[in-house]
Amino acid sequence: MNDYNFRADLLDTFQSAPDAIKSLMLILPLAFALGLIALVLHHRRAAWRMERHDAMERDAREAEWERMMETTLADLRWQEDGGTARPPHPLRKDERFDETLMLGRN
Repeated sequence: MNDYNFRADLLDTFQSAPDAIKSLMLILPLAFALGLIALVLHHRRAAWRMERHDAMERDAREAEWERMMETTLADLRWQEDGGTARPPHPLRKDERFDETLMLGRN
């Protein structure tokens, strides 16, 4: 059993295989490597798109938050002044009460 050589056995198996199997044995590792590279690049591109989409949504939420806070602060300043002048602007129905902030008019 000491005289067994794996490389010699593999080469002998390759040489005794039909030509179609030989060509598959040469092409399949390359096709597997190219497929794996394509899969990894596709995943990275999708992850980059999702990250960009999340950033755009986060920016939109922050802009909405800032707009609501400015509206609320302007309304509170108007109420502190006694409300003698015209309000800053009439609040829309969806702006009057935000359950998450618990700010604004009911």
